[in-house]
Amino acid sequence: MKENVFFGVIGCGGISRFHIHAIQTVKNAVLYGVYDFHPEQSEKAAQNSGCKVYYTLEEMLCDPKINAVCICTPSNLHFLQAKQALEHKKHILVEKPLAFSLQECDELIALAKKQGCCAGVVSQLRFGEDVAKVKNALCQNMLGTVTRCDVYMKYYRSHEYYQAVPWRGTRVGDGGGALMNQGIHGVDLVRFFMGDASSIYALSDTLVKQIETEDTLTAVVKWKNKAHGVIQASVADYPGFERRIEINGEYGTIVMKENKIIRWDLQKQGNYVYETPDIKQKNAGHNDPFCIDTQGHVRQMENFVQSVQKNSMPAVTLQDGKNALKLILAAYQSAKTNLPVVL
Repeated sequence: MKENVFFGVIGCGGISRFHIHAIQTVKNAVLYGVYDFHPEQSEKAAQNSGCKVYYTLEEMLCDPKINAVCICTPSNLHFLQAKQALEHKKHILVEKPLAFSLQECDELIALAKKQGCCAGVVSQLRFGEDVAKVKNALCQNMLGTVTRCDVYMKYYRSHEYYQAVPWRGTRVGDGGGALMNQGIHGVDLVRFFMGDASSIYALSDTLVKQIETEDTLTAVVKWKNKAHGVIQASVADYPGFERRIEINGEYGTIVMKENKIIRWDLQKQGNYVYETPDIKQKNAGHNDPFCIDTQGHVRQMENFVQSVQKNSMPAVTLQDGKNALKLILAAYQSAKTNLPVVL
């Protein structure tokens, strides 16, 4: 019989509800306690989910009952809290971004290895059935030579969204804007499909929103497999549009809208046009950050729990979190210098 993994959730804001739901859904995962800097948030979350309240982070991390923690706090706290948790030999599942610098990522990767802890970054999009189908098509060379892989993330966030939480849209709190905060999942997904980029050239501006970070970014990428690509990220495109990924090759094209394939045109398999997913479905965050499908978090949590039990690497590692961050930081460097960046 496999042992249960007892979780603490650090941070009780909006994204924590997806982690709590996943923990309560997955076999052998147990929600043991929650902590938030604001005690009233901790108490409310504990009351709603029937678990213990911790009033300090140290209290949670020192509790031997807890095996693992989910870090769901503002982005600027991820690195320090992940480091603290690893120092207490807790397994960690960290919301994106993992950190704000590659050096911080390397420090966490080394510490997790030293402590023998299972450590992963949330990238729930990788766990979709259609994502697996696209990845398999690429691995099986069904498109032949891939010529392009583009991701368009033309999102919208209201003025009230930024006013509601002071750290949103700040360099100190967010580490970046549309690309770092809203776009990082899409960046990770195209990297999952294509592997590393060899160079990137980006334009970045704050055109509409009254924030410190960019609300509009467009980048041209050359992937290491020589394919070209475009990465667009925005929070200023009203009313907001679902993420779209287009992959083209000599033998076919695949197009995804959010988590679903909407075109599958392969020379050797025929052409299929799928029904466009209804934007009312809870699988998109283009104009509501919390209007997303819960199944991705559940599947990633299931993988993480199994990895803890087997003492193995999770499907999405800290290195994966670093790789996505590396491409984003290169885009920011390019936009700042107005020059291409070779990775």
